[in-house]
Amino acid sequence: MFPKGLATFINLRDGTCRTPYCNAPIRHRDHARPHRDGGPTSAANGLGECEASNYAKEAPGWRVSTSTDEHGSHRATFTTPTGAQYRSTAPPLPGMTVVNLSDLEVRIGIALAAMGHAA
Repeated sequence: MFPKGLATFINLRDGTCRTPYCNAPIRHRDHARPHRDGGPTSAANGLGECEASNYAKEAPGWRVSTSTDEHGSHRATFTTPTGAQYRSTAPPLPGMTVVNLSDLEVRIGIALAAMGHAA
């Protein structure tokens, strides 16, 4: 069981069920790595899930692991009994927008800024 504050954080971070292709409302907060297998009760190991997805991932052969992507977003990887993997990334935090620019876009921006200073 997750403490109330941590459960609230997971609800806010995840928004809807974290199982890929499921956008049902969160009904359970659960451990990606089960507590019975040493999984910590933490934000990093926690997932917001609908009731059906939470029970389904407990079936034999299913595994879930969590990590942080290159932008610091919480990511969960669901591995099915056949070995297929599906990833789910938490939505971005409000007010935070990640913009990836190519090297060419950066150089163009620098050149435009330099032209503005020269005028």
